[in-house]
Amino acid sequence: MSEIKCPLCGFAEQAPDDEDCCPRCGTRLAGGEGEKKLLEASGTFTTEDKQFFGKMSTSASIYLTDRRLLAIPEKLEGFNLRTGLTAAAVNKMTGQYGAISIPLEEIQAVRDGKFGLLQKALVVVAADGGVLKLTLPKQAQWKEAILAAAPNLH
Repeated sequence: MSEIKCPLCGFAEQAPDDEDCCPRCGTRLAGGEGEKKLLEASGTFTTEDKQFFGKMSTSASIYLTDRRLLAIPEKLEGFNLRTGLTAAAVNKMTGQYGAISIPLEEIQAVRDGKFGLLQKALVVVAADGGVLKLTLPKQAQWKEAILAAAPNLH
């Protein structure tokens, strides 16, 4: 059996029989045109826009592609990368704790925000009202890249 490696997140597993998508990030593995990775960074995220007393942020790998903004929690990465079981099971059972993917055409706003008193954050608002609050290096570069890539923000 051959091994397949996701071109976006680097997840590797034995060639799946019935899946054509990466169980970790949802990228198509076979056929069609692949996503182009624009930016990648380690950071944190939460799905609330509260400065104080909100949910704890989660460490994650954050990707911007030509199609979507993606945050993959590190706890999915840390268990067993050789099998897709942990990431796939968590993603299917609880979307709120799995990888978060926002298509670029659904991004309604990108603005600066804060975590606590000092930590700067980048707040991404989706069309369904969902919020993705990110802390990552080079936030100004990320903000410009998202604004340039999202068709609704031109």
